[in-house]
Amino acid sequence: MSKEIVSNTGPVMWPMLRQYPGLKIPDTWDTIEEFVDWYMKAGKPIMPPWDAETVRTDDATAMCIFRKGKFQVELYLIHPGYDVQQHCHPNMEVITVVMGGGGVCGEQNTLYGTSRNAGRTVKIVDGEWHGGEKTDHGTGFMLLSFEHWLEGEPTSAAKRWGGRTAGPIHDELLAKVRKDQA
Repeated sequence: MSKEIVSNTGPVMWPMLRQYPGLKIPDTWDTIEEFVDWYMKAGKPIMPPWDAETVRTDDATAMCIFRKGKFQVELYLIHPGYDVQQHCHPNMEVITVVMGGGGVCGEQNTLYGTSRNAGRTVKIVDGEWHGGEKTDHGTGFMLLSFEHWLEGEPTSAAKRWGGRTAGPIHDELLAKVRKDQA
C-alpha cells in the first residue's frame, strides 16, 4: 500500500520551481518558434496547470504540461496502431516534436538508445490539414505539441479539431466540447 511521505512538519512537497533554478518565464512570445526555442533551452519545464486534464481519443492520450497565456505544451502518447485522420486545428499554430519510442520512429540511434527521428519537428499553421497516417505495427510513441492559441482559452488540440475524428471516443469528447460551448 502506498503511503504519502510526511515529515514532522506535514506532507513533503517538492516545489516546482526548485526543479528549474533560475527559470525565468517570459510574459509572452512573439512567435511559436520563439516559444519552442525558449521551452527547449529552459530544460523542458514540466509544470502542468492546475486545471490540466487528461484528454483521450481513439489514437492518443494527452495532457498539458506547461501553459503561459495563449501558449502551451501538450505531451501526447500516441497509441499503438494509430490512425490519424486528415484534420486541422482551427485558430491554432502547432509545432510538434517527436520524442521517440515505440520502434516506429526510425531505427535506434547511438545517442542513449533513442530513435533516429527523435527531435523531428513539424510546423502546422492555422487551419492547415495534416494527418492521414495509419499503422498496424509499433507500440506507440511520444511527442510534444507546442501550441499557440489564436482564439479562445487553451485546452487541448484534440478538442480544437476540424475533420474526421479518430473514432467513437474522440466523437464523444467533441460532443462534450460542443455541449459545454452551447
